[in-house]
Amino acid sequence: MKKKLISILMCAMIGIMTIGCGSSDKDDAKGSDSKTEGKADAQDGKQAVDKNFSLQMSDSYTFTDPQDIEFDQRYVLEGDENSKLISNMANMGYTASKMYDIIYLNDGSPAAEYQYFVTADEASATALAQFYTSQGQKITQEGNVLYAFVDGDTLEGSIISLAGTGAISDETVEAYVEMMKSFNGLVDYK
Repeated sequence: MKKKLISILMCAMIGIMTIGCGSSDKDDAKGSDSKTEGKADAQDGKQAVDKNFSLQMSDSYTFTDPQDIEFDQRYVLEGDENSKLISNMANMGYTASKMYDIIYLNDGSPAAEYQYFVTADEASATALAQFYTSQGQKITQEGNVLYAFVDGDTLEGSIISLAGTGAISDETVEAYVEMMKSFNGLVDYK
């Protein structure tokens, strides 16, 4: 029994070391993953993410990374009319053509989340904003684009709650991102 336990522990240690040591070159070569990190900082070995990311959401609105949030990692997800989230909204009478979910982390912890909805026109955006406001959410409207901001503490609380109910596998941002993909039909932004 003792030899069997030692063998299992040795296999686990070797597996962990292999996973931990074999990811840097592969991650840099992917390019299409929604998780964006920068090249290693030569001074302290930490990952430095490009903080000049921008995403044109409509003819009149372009998202750029916030300057007031400390982050070292970013996930960018998107959904269109074919995603479950937007098609469910359409079934309720609210139209949007695109949805973007931008999630920031700092030292592995949630730092912020922005959820954007792009509609065909300002009237559709106003109707959708009224719906979300009636549900207790704070929404900002910029023409035909709506967004909701969630601070890091609130996002972390949501993640803990989702994990506690079994909606996500654990209390990590990665599990939350996977839920956004599987439940809402979002995909990695390319």
